[in-house]
Order: sequence, then structure tokens, then C-alpha cells
Amino acid sequence: WFGTPAGYAMVAQRHMQQWGTTSDQLGAVAMAYRRHGASNPNAQLRKPLSLDQYRESRLIVEPLRRDDCCLVSDGAAAVIVMSAKRAACLGNTRAVPILGFGQGQTSWDVALRPDLTTTSAAVSAKTAFAMAGLQPADIDVAQIYDCFTICALMTLEDYGFCRKGEGGRFVEGGNIELGGRLPVNTSGGLLSETGMPGLQLVIEGVRQMRGESVNQVRGARRCIVSNQGGIMHTHSTLILGEPA
Repeated sequence: WFGTPAGYAMVAQRHMQQWGTTSDQLGAVAMAYRRHGASNPNAQLRKPLSLDQYRESRLIVEPLRRDDCCLVSDGAAAVIVMSAKRAACLGNTRAVPILGFGQGQTSWDVALRPDLTTTSAAVSAKTAFAMAGLQPADIDVAQIYDCFTICALMTLEDYGFCRKGEGGRFVEGGNIELGGRLPVNTSGGLLSETGMPGLQLVIEGVRQMRGESVNQVRGARRCIVSNQGGIMHTHSTLILGEPA
């Protein structure tokens, strides 16, 4: 019981036990993001992943395999935030509106939590959706923090894209891939583009809203972005795009 992977592995084990989530469903998350990264010329890992390859990848901490774990990368990113009025005065026609944001945090360490399958993402998203005046059904594309596949799956549940315990079924069948029900991590996410959390996912959200992503979702008007820290200790949510 040491290191970050062990904490996420314990969360994954509990989700599997409680809700029947399978290893192949975690693999569906990894496969989707690797497929998106494979078509991104700036991705660190541009190798698509098959289910058989996923099954053959070695265990890091059971049930998490190598391909459930994000990359380790160096890099930098920046954004400029200003009022809509100032953007208009500057003639900026490419500014992307921030519609809502939220944050949630728990002080419970993994081993002490009364419930391992619910995270502060639910609190964070509720705040952001209320500020934006939107619902999950209004979101066209998502950039979901994916340090480990179980984190992405549980965030989709806590954001309300599916019911608690149904995340495994939600990510199957190409639902989170381009052309699917909710395209997620269109640049490859932390599992394929770079393991450089934070602004990486925000920037891909901006690209999508500007119509500039290499894996552009046609007609996308709104994007939700998540970030989290610790072992699901703290969570933040950002909604970008056109106002309701």
C-alpha cells in the first residue's frame, strides 16, 4: 500500500465489486483515448490499442494494467483569461466563453473513506452546471481527467452522463469515441497525448470550441473539462462554449 497507483487500484477494485465493472470496460477507456491519440500528430503515444493488447499488458497494481495508467511527460501550457468586454475591445473573434466552473474536495484518505465509488466530482459538476444553466445532455464533447482509466469512468458517472454503477456500460461500444454518444479526450488525454495534467485538457476543450482540433467533433457547441488531484481528493470542473 504505497504510491499513487495502489490507491486508484483499491478504488477500481471496489467499483468492480460493487457495480460489476469489468477489466474489459476499463480497457474500453484506454482503447478510445489511444485511438484518438493515434491520429494526433502532437501526441506522445501514437499507437492504437486493441482489446487483446490491453489484456496482455502487465499488471501494475491489480486490477490496473500498464495501459490503465497515464504517461509521464514534461511540458508547458498557458491560457489568457479576460472579460468578454475586453476580448471584444481587442477584436478577439476566437475567444471561448467560460460558462461555468466548480470545485469539490474531500479530506478523507482512500483507506478511511466511507464510500470509495463516489467522488467530489459530483459536487464540482453540480456547481458548474448550475452556473452555466446547463445539463449533461447539453454537452457535446468532454475532456475528462484520465490519470487512470477508473478515474475517467467514475467521473462520467458523477457528472451525470450515466447513473452510478453504469459507467462501465457507458464507455463500451465506441460511446466515448469520435462519432459516439459523447466523444471524450479527443486529443488522446493523459493516456495518449501527454501525461501532463492541468491545462492540457483545457486547451483541447478550447480547440474543440474553436473548431481547430485534429479530431474535431462536428457541430460541437459545448465542452466540459475535468481536473482532479490526489487520489480523487479534489476535483474541478469547467464548462466552455456557447451560452444557453
